[in-house]
Amino acid sequence: MSQPERPETPSTVLASVGLGGTPAPLREARRAFERAYITAVLRAHGGRVAEAARALGLQRPNLYRKARQLRIDLRRLTAGPQP
Repeated sequence: MSQPERPETPSTVLASVGLGGTPAPLREARRAFERAYITAVLRAHGGRVAEAARALGLQRPNLYRKARQLRIDLRRLTAGPQP
């Protein structure tokens, strides 16, 4: 028998995106979540922007724009293994 899921609180959500446990303005929390989520999707797709955009339901140019706004370094995520 599995345990019931514990409801998330604002502090657990903020902690999961690296904002600690103190409440933050919604804009800041949304930005942190979007940055973490998009980075995770890019990593899951090996840094392939077109595939990540498709998974996110975005057009590729919009993902580039969003990454620039969120200061996500796509070059770091798309680069192959470093020697």
